[in-house]
Amino acid sequence: MAYLQPQYFKKLDGGKYLSCETKISTDSPLIEKALENAVSCCCPDGETYKSVSFVRDVPCDIRKKVSEEFAVEFKDDDEAYVIDIQDDIMVYSLTEKGLFYGCMTLLQMMEDQYIERMFAYDYPVCSVRGVKVYLPGRGNIPYFKEFVDMITYYKYNTIMIEVGGAMEYKRRPEINEKWVEYCKEMSEYSGKTIDIQERTFKWYKNSIHVENGEGSYLTQEEVRDLVNYCKERHLNVIAEVPSLSHCDYLLLPYPELRERQDDPYPDTYCPSNPKSYEVLFDVLDEVIDVFQPEIINIGHDEYYSIAICDKCKGKKAEEIFANDIKKIMEYLSARGIKTMIWGEKLLNAYDSKGRPQGGAEKKMYMGWDYENGEFLGIMPATYKAIDLVPRDLKILHWYWGVDEKLEEDFHARGFEVTYGNFAGSQFRNWKKRISRGVKGGIISNWSTLKEENLQRNGMLFEVMYAARMFWDNDYDDHMHDQVRDEALKELYRYKHKAALERAMSSNVAEDGCEYIKVLHTTDRRIEYKLFYDGVFIEHDKYALGEYVVEYEDGSSAELPIVYGGNISNKDVSWEKIDNLIIEVASSTLPLRVGDVTYYETIYRNPHPEKKIRGISVKKSKDEGYNIFVKAVELI
Repeated sequence: MAYLQPQYFKKLDGGKYLSCETKISTDSPLIEKALENAVSCCCPDGETYKSVSFVRDVPCDIRKKVSEEFAVEFKDDDEAYVIDIQDDIMVYSLTEKGLFYGCMTLLQMMEDQYIERMFAYDYPVCSVRGVKVYLPGRGNIPYFKEFVDMITYYKYNTIMIEVGGAMEYKRRPEINEKWVEYCKEMSEYSGKTIDIQERTFKWYKNSIHVENGEGSYLTQEEVRDLVNYCKERHLNVIAEVPSLSHCDYLLLPYPELRERQDDPYPDTYCPSNPKSYEVLFDVLDEVIDVFQPEIINIGHDEYYSIAICDKCKGKKAEEIFANDIKKIMEYLSARGIKTMIWGEKLLNAYDSKGRPQGGAEKKMYMGWDYENGEFLGIMPATYKAIDLVPRDLKILHWYWGVDEKLEEDFHARGFEVTYGNFAGSQFRNWKKRISRGVKGGIISNWSTLKEENLQRNGMLFEVMYAARMFWDNDYDDHMHDQVRDEALKELYRYKHKAALERAMSSNVAEDGCEYIKVLHTTDRRIEYKLFYDGVFIEHDKYALGEYVVEYEDGSSAELPIVYGGNISNKDVSWEKIDNLIIEVASSTLPLRVGDVTYYETIYRNPHPEKKIRGISVKKSKDEGYNIFVKAVELI
């Protein structure tokens, strides 16, 4: 059964193979290429489907069949699709996007090119199913595209890309020059950004996004290519251009525009200075030219330096905030673009301990330490701006875990709401809350766009987990453990598809060893941490050792054993979501064996042409930890 099996599904008797001889009838080069890549040049042993056809229409007889088979009316949703497999394969939808999702379902349900006969109908739970990412460094452009292929395979339809200083600005090249210098300085050591944010100055600062573009920037042509790659795969691309707050990239070349004149690393511009908008609008113009977006997210989160400078002092915080938003909205609206913000500064929010958050008036303490930190002053409230900003402002609501009732403030005023910083595995009351008209969720990555970071920060797991929530109307909180376990298996299957398919082949023994599968664990325990905003993975801390592969010709090779990368602690909790499990999801499949958790992982054999004589463990440290190997399989 596929992880995202259609909600309405009827299995029929029998099935056939899809092969290179199957005729593909479609107007979409993307669909045609996806199917061609999925079949081998050799024909399987068995009967094959003569054709697979994609029809951009849902005829009356197919609508009637949906109604009769599933007792539901076909929903005129642009992303809905029907799959009817009898003697041949037919896929129906009103749009090319819907046909693409039907194609992805066929690929997910295909095993060794075999597809069972079926009648299926599906449509998404919500209209926004997205991820937020930084621009990649130049060397990681290929992985960016691989990641896009992954999310579209699981039927995501939105990607939000933070631009900041990581894209070339032809009008203002000094932004890029200063951005590179700034990132180099902030990357002096892992966590310097946290020292700057929390321990250096007597005022609150925004989180520092030096991992955007991996501390450099891409040319406009490179960014345009990435945007087009996304759009060709039916992703709505939202450009994120931080403004008002998170504006270090804008202010480093123009310190005269900073709200705090004594801040050497300014992050907030003065909204009373017209020149702030001259710079911002120049940047917006270039972003618009490259992205051609329908929506721009203008940020406005973590806005801390409020009414500080001589021009702003004495003004009401909510009016400063609202007027800035309205000014930018007006500029974008004149260009046919809608505006989105991170919405927490519009909320009079309090955490579970009664401490003010978001847009509430707030006492500030050094290092956010409410008990022992030095008192820094009062941050004025901005939440009243919720009644001053236009109602067509789109809200990214990332306080969904602070207090479920907070979103009522947005619903009561008719704002369009999407959950931001979305983490489905931690979300509660999904069915009830999404029924209020929330558009969906956008999962956020705040680290460099590398596979290792996405895995260890739990991003890949959350993408997989939320895919189920986004496409399963029956999903509810009681399914948490089931979906967690299924998401772990599917993520592992996606990562190691070629090896796992090879393991099922009857020719493995004859072909030699391409892969080495290991089931292992350790009693070493390193507390979980997130790697983002300038906190880097310090690989030496996580290297536990190597598997030494010895070949019959006397040569050898080493396969790394990395805590958090492909192995973790044996004593983890399965009662609730444990970050140590999520951290290794994708490269491994965590498995419970009695009271012990093992981690199945697959290595590519460095020398498949050679015969393996033996495999041994070599620890990299003399510390008191053990690596336990339960099984080794040559594939």
